[in-house]
Amino acid sequence: MKFSIVTPTYNHKKYIDTTIKSVLENKKHYPNVEYIVIDGNSKDGTQDVVKSYGNEIDVFISEPDEGQADAINKGFTHATGDIYAYINSDDYYYPETFKKVAKIFEENPDIDVLYGNCTFVTEDEQFYRYFTEIEPYDEYRLRSCTDFIMQPACFWRKEIYDKCQGFTKDFHFGFDWEMWCCMAKHGAKFHYERELFAVNREFEETKTSTGGGKRLEELKQINNLHKMSLLPYAYYSYTQGELRTKYPHMESIVEKIITRFKIYFYRLMSLPNLIYNNKNFDKQNLYGINHHSPMLQKSATVSFPYYKDEKNRYVVIVLQSTIPNQSVKININGKDVFESGFRNNSMFLVYQLKDFDKHEIEINFNFEKEIIQVFGLKNKILGRKVKYAGAYTMCDIYNQDELQKCLLY
Repeated sequence: MKFSIVTPTYNHKKYIDTTIKSVLENKKHYPNVEYIVIDGNSKDGTQDVVKSYGNEIDVFISEPDEGQADAINKGFTHATGDIYAYINSDDYYYPETFKKVAKIFEENPDIDVLYGNCTFVTEDEQFYRYFTEIEPYDEYRLRSCTDFIMQPACFWRKEIYDKCQGFTKDFHFGFDWEMWCCMAKHGAKFHYERELFAVNREFEETKTSTGGGKRLEELKQINNLHKMSLLPYAYYSYTQGELRTKYPHMESIVEKIITRFKIYFYRLMSLPNLIYNNKNFDKQNLYGINHHSPMLQKSATVSFPYYKDEKNRYVVIVLQSTIPNQSVKININGKDVFESGFRNNSMFLVYQLKDFDKHEIEINFNFEKEIIQVFGLKNKILGRKVKYAGAYTMCDIYNQDELQKCLLY
């Protein structure tokens, strides 16, 4: 079984190196992979980064295109594999993802589309949260155009892609969702696997952060194109993102409006559940981290991979307890590294990555009581200060002076 992976890119010199390294790292564990990079004639030196990998990249084309969907389609015209996927040039894969995906497809020949879990990181690769909107496949949710499939963590068979004749170039923010709808119309069987497959980088300039309203407009067109009828469910999801992005200085007012609207909206939208067999669409709490929250359950795991020089890099863990005299145990890659109670309400813990032998970092927390609150270092996401929905954060630190600056940031 051969994979064809396409990366569309334009002016992403800053990020694409990590993307490429993640694909090549996966090839070490599952070699039957061809990698295709399609550049839209970048002006920032992206081509130089790609060319530095030489023959490790099977196909590289740099020329003007008609947008991201056009670039992806162009890439797949050169594909010779059985399993397709595309990874944007600011996202990246977990190690051994291809190996896991291949095993599932080989053991389940009836599966056409496979998707898994995804981690969100900030622009500088600090852990942000998990994609807790993920759900096992359900036609109701697909027809309602609510996000429950994360594109970087999605793979599909060539045959179902060919039936849809590629991505629709007219769409720039919703072409992935249009593809899922097209595949469903052609009878594709979707399967959700509870495994971390990919990392999505989210910051102000990404389509994920800026395209809420525009994506909604495209979803309306997709609704008409595929004769779906449950689009109103998507309005709340994308409207709140658009409000927060456009009016960060009015955050408290926006939150009040959203909260009030949410109450009545969900009362209205709860009615279809009775029609659709009372299906439960509650968001899951992935790996012990609550949905869209910095709150942990009794035990939690935070995990994401690295593809940079780690020789002098540090892990900075920032904890804040909401319960007096709380104790915490921390385990990294199977090794107990810390066990103590909180002397104050918060603590900073610092570890050098060279002390750990795995390429993938995992941190497990075990608390005596049910909840502890965890924050990351301050950072701007979507134009506003946020609290990380995770248990640790990373800084690009290579000496003690930078470490001190990070702790004071």
